Amino acid sequence: MKKKMKHTKITPFLSLAVLVMLAGCQVTSSDTAQSTESTVTANSGTSESTVDYDLEFSSDDLEVGYDESDTTTIQLADDQSTSSGEGVTVNGNVVTITTGGTYLISGTLSDGQIKVIAPDTEEVHLILDGVDITSSTSAPLLVEEAEKVFVTLAEDSENTLTDKAGSTATIGIGTDATSIDGTIFSKADLTVNGSGSLIINGNTNHGIVSKDDLTIVSGTYQITAAGQGLSGKDAVKIKDGIFTLNTGTDAIQSDNDQEEGRGFVYIAGGDFTIDAEQDGIQVETLLQIDGGTFDITTGGGSANAVAKTQEGMDFFAQKADEEENADSDEISSISTKGLKSVSELIVNDGTITIDSADDSVHTDGNLILSGGSLTLTSGDDGLHADNDLELSGSTVAITESYEGIEGKTITISDGEITVLANDDGLNASSGTSSTSEQTGPGETAGSSENALVISGGTLTVNSSGDGLDSNGTIEISGGLTTVSGPENDGNGTIDSNGDTIITGGSLMAAGSSGMAVTFSDSSSQVSVFYGFETTYEAGSEIELSDADGTVLLSWTADKSFSSVQFSSADLAVDETYALSVNDETFEVPIDSVSTTVGTTTGQMGGGMQQPGNGDDMQKPSGEKPDSMPALN
Repeated sequence: MKKKMKHTKITPFLSLAVLVMLAGCQVTSSDTAQSTESTVTANSGTSESTVDYDLEFSSDDLEVGYDESDTTTIQLADDQSTSSGEGVTVNGNVVTITTGGTYLISGTLSDGQIKVIAPDTEEVHLILDGVDITSSTSAPLLVEEAEKVFVTLAEDSENTLTDKAGSTATIGIGTDATSIDGTIFSKADLTVNGSGSLIINGNTNHGIVSKDDLTIVSGTYQITAAGQGLSGKDAVKIKDGIFTLNTGTDAIQSDNDQEEGRGFVYIAGGDFTIDAEQDGIQVETLLQIDGGTFDITTGGGSANAVAKTQEGMDFFAQKADEEENADSDEISSISTKGLKSVSELIVNDGTITIDSADDSVHTDGNLILSGGSLTLTSGDDGLHADNDLELSGSTVAITESYEGIEGKTITISDGEITVLANDDGLNASSGTSSTSEQTGPGETAGSSENALVISGGTLTVNSSGDGLDSNGTIEISGGLTTVSGPENDGNGTIDSNGDTIITGGSLMAAGSSGMAVTFSDSSSQVSVFYGFETTYEAGSEIELSDADGTVLLSWTADKSFSSVQFSSADLAVDETYALSVNDETFEVPIDSVSTTVGTTTGQMGGGMQQPGNGDDMQKPSGEKPDSMPALN
């Protein structure tokens, strides 16, 4: 008779309530496709990886039952371990499994080990049912050889594996020697499943290590490790489970960068609480998350971030210090990112909360967020991609950051995004994680590769630096964009080194006027820059109405401001509108598709410096501009 254990499924939350400035926008994440290719079904289309990855869970991975007639029972006890069948040898407190089959294990070893040395053509199934093993010299559970090993945590069972600090055990001889650096260490593919629990105390180095694939289907895990929590050289795949990971380095990691289609982490679901001294999840190729709930803290959180100097302030002193310390910093730097991938990073669904000392979400390649909910508190960038960054349906709340969103190109087609940044809110830059483009005051570093494109979604930015910044172009064709800040005249609500065009959507921005950049005359939708003689306080209510008194745009400034920019499909050339700030009202006559009114001192016209034209522009030689008439 085949005995089946119950499989407890952990259902992750599908959404997280996020505080935003503008409510009422609902985001529906798209369905995601799971196949051997990395495939994302986003609201704007489908993105596919250039590499095939095995993102499937086999029927054997899911199997937690066993046939009692074919099961060998192992009872552990110090110097008294016993086995009910063949394929097991006992030598003191070392129990060795030498053939394929199913083994039901229970009992305690105060200083011992379970070792698997089976033919590489045979599978071994270990069922842990109340196991407590400590080893002072090696891994409590060691797989030296087998085709594949399955570890099932028996229903309602509690299992504990502990190694002692300082172990230097190895497998092999000479150049073939491999350090045994995990509390569970496997040279073969390893799958862990079941509805029981597993406690791992990894005092030597890592928690669970597979030198091939590490697959976890279900179970409850509490892992404390001096090194990594979960490590699969070729892959880490997680279908479900409850995970509490406290690690001295990365919590979850895959590091094979030599073989195509390997070195990836795929998470379909689960509940993760991670406190890592280094990266939360780190991979060499693809990191893909299709579901789950994540609470990740890295490097002690954003409170431990390295202090940064805002661009343009103490610039030359900062550059000299950076050059003097570049070599030593490169050697000693420790990565403390939340989610990190070398090649590509995809989030289709899940509820993700990250508090990171460095970037919260980072890739040296492309980043795609097509669904799910992310709340990010970052000591550096909230979202960072060295290449292309796409937002097509996620809810993202960046509650603290140096720069909010940075990528070579940034494309927003859908989603609900809020950004709080100490420097730029969004920055389309060709800089990389190690060598970002830096310029001194008054210098530019434009690039035809850089572009910020907004075609949909709701974007709310509160920045101390530039609100929307691109070293290349900016194009807005849809969505609702609101920008508060900056307050200093060294930055602007919009900044670009190329064409700045608006053809659709709604824009509302308030900030300083010293470095203002307006939209180009080649835009097809009317935009207005209005510069004030005075500075208004944070919390001021801003409202734009047409001649009939219909309110077209309204928003609240998070910080003090001396200028506003706005654009809407409701605006028309040769019409006059009323702009109200608290109890004051100003007349806004629109004479062109890109209209500038009031006091202006910055860069006008899509990043190109233009002189004043008419009485409404800043007058030369320090003369004060004419004041704007108030409407009766």
